[in-house]
Parts: sequence; structure tokens; C-alpha cells
Amino acid sequence: MRLLLVVVVCTSITVGAGCSREVRSTVRGKVDYDGQMLNSGYILFQVNYLVTKGAEIASDGSYVVDGLPYGSAAVSICVDEPPPPTPEGIEPTAIPGTYEENPVLIPSKYDSLETSGIMVEVAMPEQTFDIHLEKQEKTRK
Repeated sequence: MRLLLVVVVCTSITVGAGCSREVRSTVRGKVDYDGQMLNSGYILFQVNYLVTKGAEIASDGSYVVDGLPYGSAAVSICVDEPPPPTPEGIEPTAIPGTYEENPVLIPSKYDSLETSGIMVEVAMPEQTFDIHLEKQEKTRK
């Protein structure tokens, strides 16, 4: 009888824990650099220093990231330069369609979650977060 009670209690705890669902968010928006929409790239969100999710940036500068938990998110944006042209007769090493021929390039500081300086509070089931990247001012010595 005591064994049956332990099995029932353990099963109830396991089933109850599995039924809890964390609320998730879909964040969408557009990214521009100095007023020009990005036409390629990848955006990455890291929420509460744990969960990391990202998405491709479309040719119109838009992105959609699904399944983000609520909390403070650091954001990074990466834009790759296209590979150099290949000489005739040599197969290109890049997969066609995985890069933009004339990407809007951004400073490398935006590549890293630690240096981008972009933060957002994920707090709603559906959320819009447009990002306006500024040109860095040159400092004089």
C-alpha cells in the first residue's frame, strides 16, 4: 500500500510538471542601418542569458523570431559579405542564394551579443521591435 502511494504521488508530480507551459513570444520587426534597410543577414536574441533564438533577415529588412520566453534580451545582427567571384571553370564554394550580392554592411560591433548594445524586453505574446542602427562617429585623438 505504501509503495502504491509513492508511485501515485511520483506520477502526479511528473505529470503536473510536464503540463506547465511557459508563455512564449513572437518578435518581429525591421532592421535598418543609417536609414537604409538591411537586405540580408541574421538576427539573434538571447533572453535572460539562457535561451538563444534567431532568424534570417529578409531582403526588405524584416525578421520574425518565434518561441522567445519573456524577459530581457540581448540582440546581435550579423551581415556576411558575399564570397569573391570565382574564376571561370571553378565551382563556387558558397551555396547559391545564401547571401546577398550587394549586402548593406554594418559595423562588426553588432555581430556580438556583448558589444551590440541592443536590448529589448520581451513581454507580450506578439511584439514589434524595429532596430535602427546608427553609423559610428569617428573619434579624434
